[in-house]
Amino acid sequence: MNIIYWLWFTLKENITEKTRIALLERYKNAKNIYDAEKIDGIHNISDKAVDDLLDKSLDKANAVMHKIENMGGYIVTIEDEEYPPLLKNIYDPPCVLYMIGEHIKWEELLTVTVVGTRTHDDYGRRATEHFARELAKMGATIVSGMARGIDSIAGITAIKTGGKTVAVLGSGLDVIYPPEHAGLYQSIRKNGVVITEYPPGTRPKRENFPRRNRIMAGLSYGILVTQAPEKSGALITANYAVENGRDLFVVPSDIFNIHSVGSNRLIRQGAKAVMTAEDITGEYPYIKVTPLSEKIAKTIARDKLKELDLTALNDLQVQIVKALNNEPMTSDEISRHTGVASFEVNSELMMLELQGIIKKINGNIYELI
Repeated sequence: MNIIYWLWFTLKENITEKTRIALLERYKNAKNIYDAEKIDGIHNISDKAVDDLLDKSLDKANAVMHKIENMGGYIVTIEDEEYPPLLKNIYDPPCVLYMIGEHIKWEELLTVTVVGTRTHDDYGRRATEHFARELAKMGATIVSGMARGIDSIAGITAIKTGGKTVAVLGSGLDVIYPPEHAGLYQSIRKNGVVITEYPPGTRPKRENFPRRNRIMAGLSYGILVTQAPEKSGALITANYAVENGRDLFVVPSDIFNIHSVGSNRLIRQGAKAVMTAEDITGEYPYIKVTPLSEKIAKTIARDKLKELDLTALNDLQVQIVKALNNEPMTSDEISRHTGVASFEVNSELMMLELQGIIKKINGNIYELI
């Protein structure tokens, strides 16, 4: 079973990206590297890397495989049929993917990555909800990074609509980040799949997220930026999209809105401005997807909500529930009542709404169910 050799290879700590690529060009696969009695033909390979590769112990690889299995997850290597075909064609595709959730038939999906800022305004939230909901209804699968803000709104909305969603982490499968998205993590694994290239125990280091973004872009036919300021991680994903020949879609916004400077600039640089979900799906008439009827979508969404793992509420969620116990409030009123920034409150409101604890009425007013 070649999985064990791919784990052995990718768990080597002293192998740089360039060295890994060079090794695979020279030896073709992890098994051949493992079987090599000496490492030659690799330019500028370090002594530490050579020592790593000459250590043939499979103990660490076996331990990781058993840990993933005990979590209920599975491992897919770049040699496996289950490996996402779109992802295989990017520069430096991950050799190993750790997954938990459904076994996906990637070739049957119209995947669209939705990204944006963590500190969105109301327009960004509404735009993201609109596109994620309509895309899900049309049968598209929403890919996100499960981050605060736009990412989580996209994933939550897809689930509420009855669609499927994929989340790509910048940490190990056993390290949920941000921690307040534990409930979202559980719902995604039941209604899609959570993916990472990082082994169990990997903490969410800053440098992991740009590399995570290349997977988000690589999994999808197109990337939708709903709102991004001048400096945003979403723009990194947009760059990966362009570099790897993916379509880049952007929701236009007020030119004076600081939350949208980055996304508006992408339009000026050639990204396609979109106003409806059909502006996106219309680019892929050759991909057959099954739209959800309104009735079926509501039924599926309701059933999925019943299945959610209602984990213990975090401190901010408790504060919100206590505030709403007295009377319905807008998100801004809840923010003032709790003394917490509105973007953090909005993220928790989405989670509470997903879990069926609160509901939105009359636009932006929330009440307990």
